[in-house]
Amino acid sequence: MSISNEKHIELLSIEQKFDKSFLHIKLLFNQEIELHWEIDNETANLMKSKIIFDENYKFSLSLCSTWDEDKNQFTSFVTKLNNNESEKLFFSCSEEFHLQLHSIKNMKDLRILIDLPYLSISRSSSKKEKSISKRYKLYGWLTVAAISILSISLIAYKSQTCKSESLFCGKKPAKAESVAKAQNSKSPEKPNKTNQHKHDPKKTDIKNVSQPNVHTNEPDVRYVIKQEAINKPVQSIYPTVKLNNVVNYSIPQGSVALTFDDGPSKYSKKIVNVLKKYKVGGTFFYVGDNVQRYPDCVQYAYSNGYSVGSHSMHHNDYLKLSYKNQEDDMVRTSNLITNITKQDTTLFRPPYGAKNQATIELMQKHQFKMVLWDKDTEDWKNRNTNTIINYVKSHTESGSIILLHETKPSLDALPQIIEYLQSKNLKIVSLN
Repeated sequence: MSISNEKHIELLSIEQKFDKSFLHIKLLFNQEIELHWEIDNETANLMKSKIIFDENYKFSLSLCSTWDEDKNQFTSFVTKLNNNESEKLFFSCSEEFHLQLHSIKNMKDLRILIDLPYLSISRSSSKKEKSISKRYKLYGWLTVAAISILSISLIAYKSQTCKSESLFCGKKPAKAESVAKAQNSKSPEKPNKTNQHKHDPKKTDIKNVSQPNVHTNEPDVRYVIKQEAINKPVQSIYPTVKLNNVVNYSIPQGSVALTFDDGPSKYSKKIVNVLKKYKVGGTFFYVGDNVQRYPDCVQYAYSNGYSVGSHSMHHNDYLKLSYKNQEDDMVRTSNLITNITKQDTTLFRPPYGAKNQATIELMQKHQFKMVLWDKDTEDWKNRNTNTIINYVKSHTESGSIILLHETKPSLDALPQIIEYLQSKNLKIVSLN
């Protein structure tokens, strides 16, 4: 079977291991690889009821799923194929399966795709890759040996023929004095210009944050982390509010935004799962140090349709940073997240909400949106589930941006917070 740049999923089997369900699939995308895809048990049972595997047929899993208004649930299908016929086998599926399928369909980088938390490389693929690797190593050593033998032969032949002046060499070996004279007669090299551009003491670094560097449209090469190619964004199925202001404390009436700071963390995926369960929006602001520790959590939130923004690299107070250091910090963190999501990271929340004129000018320069808040649960301080819930109930208004953190008490409070906001007919949105 030829391999193209288009994704194709061949369904090999539906497996049950302990209490978990897996699809054994063969993914064709630039190369062929066998994977195990963990799915929810409900979808697995629905698929089993429709699909009877037969060695005379191949089963191609569709990369599309749609919402069935009549059944009030998502549906997808598998195409049953042989040389003479094809048949579509439709099955109902969960929202979780729909979102996973959507992520696989839209992922452009195979390395990122196979790192999705619900996918794992099957043993058969691993054995094939090891076998191929060993084969290539053997070929490599044989090639090196052949080249070495050929080189030795040529050197021996050359030394033999060069004994005679009249043969191929033509010239006598140059004397050392001649070489020295030739080197001395060469014009002196021009001084290295890079050394002439050392720091000019007259051009002092900017230390006053209110005095920004010269603004330029040329790319800044200072940032260590290089931003990779941008892909088409994942389309969220949850309500979203587009931010139009450079600095934002609230959103339009009728909506509220739940925002989560200081992740990613061991609670990230659980928070995402609660939001998904209630079909509501959410926005995450990640610290660069934690992004490097939990890159899979960033991908999990983004691939499930939630908004992600940056919250600085090390959670430093921006009022204590120069213009240059603020810029380095926010751009580095933004690029770090973008290299995972393959989508521009434009939302930014300064640690402690600390900002000055330099911070705002940098928002405008890089076309970022600063997201602050008007309701602070102080969950980082009280760390009490009931206190967090009571604060939301007594303070939240229509149009609020609510500040939460990725903590266990906030995770435990989240279902009651969502249910309360929904009881007030408030739309819980993601920010964009």
